[in-house]
Order: sequence, then structure tokens, then C-alpha cells
Amino acid sequence: MTGVNEMSKLAQLRAKTDRELVLILGNALELGLQCASANTDTTGHLRYRAEHIYTDVLMLLPKVEDVTERRRLENKLDRLSESLHGRAKTQAVCSPAC
Repeated sequence: MTGVNEMSKLAQLRAKTDRELVLILGNALELGLQCASANTDTTGHLRYRAEHIYTDVLMLLPKVEDVTERRRLENKLDRLSESLHGRAKTQAVCSPAC
């Protein structure tokens, strides 16, 4: 009986850890999106922060077991990537002409 009880506690701990990971990654992505949208300099501090967040979330995302949550976070990660790369492409194209 003790083994079953310990497994139940372990499962509860794992579920709590998963929920907390989803919250942490979601909050980080929101911050990354804000940094990317506020940044006007492709080499500035905010861009560096957004890129760092992107890399961290990309590395941790496979650890999210809930498929629905993982997809939701992947969508946000894609938006962050588009914001970072879209802004860099736009500035690269506009800079010589401006």
C-alpha cells in the first residue's frame, strides 16, 4: 500500500511541476513578445533578451507533457520567432534605403 501512495504523491508532484512549467514558459514568452515589439534596434538589449527567452523556451518546450498546452506555447513561440525575424528582415531591407 505504501508503494501505491508514494506513486500517487509522485504523480501529483509531477502534475504540479508540469503546470508550473507551463506558467513559467507562458510568462517568459509574453515577456519575449513585449521585448521584441518594443525593440527598435536589432542589436539592443531588448532584442537580446527576447532571443534569449526564445532559446530557453525552445529548449524546455519538449518537457511539457500536456499536448494542448505545448501547442499553445508553440504558437506563442512561433509569434516570437516571427517578431524577431520579421523585424530583422524589415530593418535589413529598409536600412540601406533609409
